[in-house]
Amino acid sequence: MTTRGLVLDLDGTVIVGSRVVEGAVEWIAACREAGMRLAFLTNNSTYSVRYVHWKLRSLGIECRMDEVMTSSHATAKYLLENYGEVRAFVVGEAGLIEELIKSGHLVVGAAESEVVVVGLDRHVTYSKLADACQAVSSGAEFVATNRDRYLPLEGRRVPGAGSIVAFIETATNRTPIVVGKPNVAMLERALRRMRLEREEVVVIGDNPETDAKMAVRAGVSCVIVGKQPDPTWTQRGVEFKRNLAEALASLLKGNSGD
Repeated sequence: MTTRGLVLDLDGTVIVGSRVVEGAVEWIAACREAGMRLAFLTNNSTYSVRYVHWKLRSLGIECRMDEVMTSSHATAKYLLENYGEVRAFVVGEAGLIEELIKSGHLVVGAAESEVVVVGLDRHVTYSKLADACQAVSSGAEFVATNRDRYLPLEGRRVPGAGSIVAFIETATNRTPIVVGKPNVAMLERALRRMRLEREEVVVIGDNPETDAKMAVRAGVSCVIVGKQPDPTWTQRGVEFKRNLAEALASLLKGNSGD
């Protein structure tokens, strides 16, 4: 079937650190010119939708605000849809706080919180973690933006939000609600925005643990870039390509019937 929509991961797929990956600008533009609808999904909770929109455009990738979804935005919407406006203690950065406030939630201290919201926090302290653990142990809901073990940067990996989530989970013996990938909620929201069916869309990412697992769970085709083929996933229909340019070129070629 013709691919009518692309769901693109960001970190490690379209961008690495502060740079855009080779060929991304040109091939993404070619896909848009071919009539494909686009969505940019990221588990990086330090990003707000507004920031991602600005960053992609500053790197030469044209996008609309409604084509962007972050785990911080998805978490804020999840809380609003399931609990209403809440008092939240946040272990996270400015992007997560911005999305929570935009959705009407109140960011408060641990002792006042109804929900502890945990994302990537590159300035987290032991004291803040201890406060989060106390709030969760006292009955606050425990919600994680994602469980990513690492964040890919140029030439290295750094601990992701999942490492912080694991700290609180271990200390409290409480399992969090996880909103981001591989949960299918962000992908399903993207499909609704694109007004496309599952079989018309391809997910492109770099992490089988999140991108491939989400796509397989949702019944959506998936291509993983920059990794060696893994039989665990190829047996489930996931394709592997050397890089983003190769993946997008292949999809465009498939659409042309060549």
